[in-house]
Amino acid sequence: MATFGGDEVSALVLDVGAGWTKAGYAGEDAPAALFSSWVGAVTDEASEEASATAAAPAAGAEVEMKDASVSDATAAAKTASSNTKYYVNDGGAAPLWRERMEMRAPIKDGIIEDWDTLEQLWDHAFYSSLRVNPTEHPLLVSESAWNTRDVRERLAELAFEKYRVPAFFVCKDAVLTAFSAGRPTALVVDSGAGSTRVVPVYDGYVLRKNVVKQSLAGHQLSEIILNQMESDMGINVVPQYRVKSKTAVDVEQAAKAVLHDRPNTTDSYDRLAKLRVVDEYKESVCQVFETMWDDASAATRPMKAFEFPNGYNRFFGVERLRAPEMLFQPEKFLPPWVPKRDIYRGIPGLIYTSVSGCDVDLRPHLLNNIVVAGGNTLLPGFVDRLNQELSLMAPSTKIRVHAPASSTERRCSSWLGGSILASLGTFHQMWISRKEFEENGAQIVDKKCQ
Repeated sequence: MATFGGDEVSALVLDVGAGWTKAGYAGEDAPAALFSSWVGAVTDEASEEASATAAAPAAGAEVEMKDASVSDATAAAKTASSNTKYYVNDGGAAPLWRERMEMRAPIKDGIIEDWDTLEQLWDHAFYSSLRVNPTEHPLLVSESAWNTRDVRERLAELAFEKYRVPAFFVCKDAVLTAFSAGRPTALVVDSGAGSTRVVPVYDGYVLRKNVVKQSLAGHQLSEIILNQMESDMGINVVPQYRVKSKTAVDVEQAAKAVLHDRPNTTDSYDRLAKLRVVDEYKESVCQVFETMWDDASAATRPMKAFEFPNGYNRFFGVERLRAPEMLFQPEKFLPPWVPKRDIYRGIPGLIYTSVSGCDVDLRPHLLNNIVVAGGNTLLPGFVDRLNQELSLMAPSTKIRVHAPASSTERRCSSWLGGSILASLGTFHQMWISRKEFEENGAQIVDKKCQ
């Protein structure tokens, strides 16, 4: 419980990422709501037709964000556009299929670009998942280490003016990740869906000029694997939404599946559904080679089987090891057709660049407090490989990598840090109150949220 205005109230913690959104109460050890940051949007005259032809969603599986009065705390907020219906999914990576439904995500390269979509995620978190009235709870939200002043101020305006929260705070996600590991000083290595970044944190503050980031991360890795499956391996990746029924077949035999007729499916929805299949492939089959890559050793590793939604299945050998290698040796393993492939560096190289820019006296402390986070770091062998390469990079320095064993802690590290921070009794003086916002305007964010 956080103390605000003399009363104990539960603060809300909201972490909107490129792939997933986490929401819950401060002081809890896991978010109460975890859902995809991809929002379906059916626009104009297509909306009525789509809602009529869509299959009925499972109970609690999906929420349609329609116009509603915000005076009712359990009702959804008004839709951003009267001509657009939005759909947010609680469980999977995308809402149930609908005709002409485009998929949108609010964040690109760590910066909020689509504010209408962001509002839909906030609406869903408050009114559908947590079922709370935001006017009664202080709100802490995360932001990227390179977030801009304009975006921070607009977040404050959204929180105070639309959702009428009593208090607000925005904090760098890398700082929150460091707090979740109990380290005020740390080198945060976060490889998620939208970006891979290395962020040095000193005594709770981000050293911004030494932040290193790139877009080679989970989403782009899935795009590359999907293209390789379809072009190099000749695999027809059929997403789950198209499969009506299937019959078991032997390994590498043609699939025997009955497919749904899905007219007017948008390219964005179809692509996202295929990428979800690739994500499952990465999670169940792929593995990081624990030492520096060696073709002969990789060829001796056991093969693993993977079954696609339409029933087609096959064994994957070296391919399952080569894919994650793009995170460590992009110059060697990225396909030549990848745009701007020369600008990407392996994760050890990103760490070297970030640490080298820091003060000499600080470098040993950072290398002794490396915190890994993000879904990509859950690949088997990732931490072993990182340890091995960093030991070669700095042989005279003690390297210590903190990697929580729990997948929830790794995927939700910044949310967990926010939960810890907002529940501290000493944090109540950090909140931006509604009165402060009304007196000083949105620029108060830069003064209080360092």
